[in-house]
Amino acid sequence: SGKIVQTLETKSSVTSAEVSQDGRYITTADGSTVKFWDANHYGLVKSYNMPCTVESASLEPKYGNKFVAGGEDMWVRVFDFHTGDEIACNKGHHGPVHCVRFSPGGESYASGSEDGTIRIWLTGPLTHDGTEPCAANGSVGKVKVTAEDVSRKIEGFQIAEEGKTKEKETGK
Repeated sequence: SGKIVQTLETKSSVTSAEVSQDGRYITTADGSTVKFWDANHYGLVKSYNMPCTVESASLEPKYGNKFVAGGEDMWVRVFDFHTGDEIACNKGHHGPVHCVRFSPGGESYASGSEDGTIRIWLTGPLTHDGTEPCAANGSVGKVKVTAEDVSRKIEGFQIAEEGKTKEKETGK
């Protein structure tokens, strides 16, 4: 209907909002805070202060036991949903991270940065209690995806070659 159902107030500008796959939570990033709101009753469930100004956050969709956040410090961090403790820190971007999102199955997540790159990070095998293997510089694991699977899903992408950019198109 296009009608506003509820307005949630924050102290800083909201730079990211995501409804969880199961419809239970709304995840927001505002200032240096990641918040989780009850998507049905609109109350604040959890609020965590981050180590820097965050631009984006995403809740793991399968079990909801962790979330990722990225921001101005150029790192993508993984946190425990229940405690807010940092589980992993992934370094690799050369500019602020403006968006992060988990894949639908939670086996990986993507981060997009001002440096013009999108990075895909593996989370490792998922378990309900959150006991997947983690490495100091990020999570480890394997995702079975062929290059053909990926190319079928990408409609257009750019390949830099000798300082020039070429536009490439693929069919579905």
